[in-house]
Amino acid sequence: MNAIANLSPDFSRRGFLGVSGVLVLGACLPSRGMLGQEHQASPFEPNLLLAISSDGTVRVTCHRSEMGQGIRTAIAQVVADELDADWARVEVAQAPGDVKYGDQNTDGSISILLNYERLRTAGASARLMLRQAAAKRWAVDVEDVRAVHHEVIDADGKRRLGYGELATDAALLPVPIGAPLKSEAEHRYIGKPVVHVDAEAITRGQSHFGADCSLPNMATAIIVRCPWLGGGVRAIRNKPSNAPGLVAIEILPPAPSAGPLFAPLGGVAVVAEDTWTAIKIARSLEIEWTNSPNHGFNSKALQESLREAVMKPGTPVPGSGKGDVDAVFAKGGNEVSAIYETPFLAHAPMEPPVAIADVSEKGAFVRAPLQDPQSARGLIASYLGMALEKVEVTLTLLGGAFGRKSKPDFALEAVELSKRLARPVRVQWLREDDIRHDYYHAPSVQHHRAIIDNQGMPQAWLQRTAFPSITTVFAAQAQAPAPFELEQGFSNLPYAVDHQRMESTGIRPGVRVGWLRSVCNVFHGFSANVFADEMAAAAGRDAIEHRLAMLPTGGKLNQPGMPAPAGHELDFARLREVIERVRKLSQWQRPRPEGVGLGFAVHQSFRSYVATVLEASMVNGRPHISNAYVVLDCGTYVNPDSCIAQMQGAVVFGLSLALHGSIDMEDGAVVQSNFHDYPVLRIAEAPATKVELVPAQGRLPAGVGEPGVPPVAPALVNALFAASGVRYRSLPVTA
Repeated sequence: MNAIANLSPDFSRRGFLGVSGVLVLGACLPSRGMLGQEHQASPFEPNLLLAISSDGTVRVTCHRSEMGQGIRTAIAQVVADELDADWARVEVAQAPGDVKYGDQNTDGSISILLNYERLRTAGASARLMLRQAAAKRWAVDVEDVRAVHHEVIDADGKRRLGYGELATDAALLPVPIGAPLKSEAEHRYIGKPVVHVDAEAITRGQSHFGADCSLPNMATAIIVRCPWLGGGVRAIRNKPSNAPGLVAIEILPPAPSAGPLFAPLGGVAVVAEDTWTAIKIARSLEIEWTNSPNHGFNSKALQESLREAVMKPGTPVPGSGKGDVDAVFAKGGNEVSAIYETPFLAHAPMEPPVAIADVSEKGAFVRAPLQDPQSARGLIASYLGMALEKVEVTLTLLGGAFGRKSKPDFALEAVELSKRLARPVRVQWLREDDIRHDYYHAPSVQHHRAIIDNQGMPQAWLQRTAFPSITTVFAAQAQAPAPFELEQGFSNLPYAVDHQRMESTGIRPGVRVGWLRSVCNVFHGFSANVFADEMAAAAGRDAIEHRLAMLPTGGKLNQPGMPAPAGHELDFARLREVIERVRKLSQWQRPRPEGVGLGFAVHQSFRSYVATVLEASMVNGRPHISNAYVVLDCGTYVNPDSCIAQMQGAVVFGLSLALHGSIDMEDGAVVQSNFHDYPVLRIAEAPATKVELVPAQGRLPAGVGEPGVPPVAPALVNALFAASGVRYRSLPVTA
């Protein structure tokens, strides 16, 4: 493939149509609600996905954000496969934020799930049009020509025309409906390992991330924000008046505690000609802040409130009540009961938020690492009171995101300062800003209580969950967990019993909360898997045998609450298969040295199935993880190397949370500030990781980026119990 990591927005519809002999093809993509995790069917205006120039170059437009997951490569693989293009002649262009591209929110592990068939159709339609153009030129039936590896060949193989030679003719044809798609056996790129299109440029330091970009006459801003949510500036006691390189000191109004959507936090913006000058002056300021209702917020007090909440009846999940749980508990028996806790978590991507804005009477230009440039564009237009067509939002590569960069508050900060100063401004968050002013993953407490028989099988099971809902960010009165949050590992628990009840409770936090990789599956997957392990241990039974015994041998889960989309219902046979595969992969029955334990966990999320086994021990009082084994069933996958890398990354991400992840608030302020007190996993802590992919078998594609995270923490806790007999029910385990 060519050196194609072109992130510049200079590829436009007008530009392509202005080139002689170009075949341009659009596709229709659906939208998705900002809060929901599911795709919807309503289509958008057709958009450009594919263009073929007269020299045979194929350019695929990626309308999703690249943050290391390989989506720019995957989208090109799908289109190029159905087109039967020569991979070396395929280029990738990055789409700007625009409604014509459909849903651009690279979140929820849905990019391929949502777009797979449409991407295939775009490539297959172009392939058919090229065949039709060749057949017309040769005066033969279209069935007598075939498109193979960037050229069209007649029936006897004597006549050949390259795609570039046919582009002009093909562009005059109507886009066909129902173009035939390849079979799985015919795939050239789908399901095959392909090096990421951005890999070479990234390794050579030639790619552009947010902080790499600049504009003429650009200033840089560092913003000092109030330690507690909603506080404003009362006074600046040592405001410099004439510091070299200082452009301005601007006071930004405080954000309300909830809404408007992704509003900037406010504070004191130090704008300078260079970054270091802005940092030095910002660090020297003595600022007196106003109070807000969140000034006294304390995370320990919130955690205690969550504990109290799960000990009381909550709101039942609609349709979850079965049998008579209370009657079974009243009879007594072998009872297992536990409370599980997880703290606030920060995203902490390697690249902190950053955005460049240039606002003038002509319009607004924003360039930033955003997960959803289209929604950001709409928010910017609304914020400025400007017509949407006057706002341009383009993407850089994202140096990690995990959900943080789907919230464009940092872009709005740059927009506000550029508007005030009438020049381009880059807002750069520091690591301390990122840790202390995040949209935090909500803390949670779950209470599981069951009566089990001699085999550890639950006869009655009560589940309660309590956590601050993501909806509290968007509405001042919101409190109850949303159905889509409960569907993430709680209401869709696969272990159905005759007597079962599920209840939830919400509580308003004193900080911003938001979705973080795997969202509520993180804490729901943790409690469900550890509690299942505790039931097995109480009965003296092998953890995997016990889990298989709890599952039906086949069929689909009829889950209460929010239903799964058609075709993606939880399939018990697939869940059992990943369990059996990870048992074999990890050599579960092989004896381990004394003091070394194996822990197992399994979880279905984002329509994928993941089973994980960790091998761990306690060394000098600290957990040591030597090996990780992961089996992923994500249905049809595009690039197996990307899937394996995502599972390896999920182990690192999950262990970072399980061993180190904890954000604490005192008097409304976050205690942690950088990687010294909010560390991520170091190389020496990372286990050797083996990953196995379940063959696609024609199944629908599902998520990959997030499903690997939920089983990691419970597998670790279960392994440490097997190794030491100590049961950890609160994360992080080293706290």
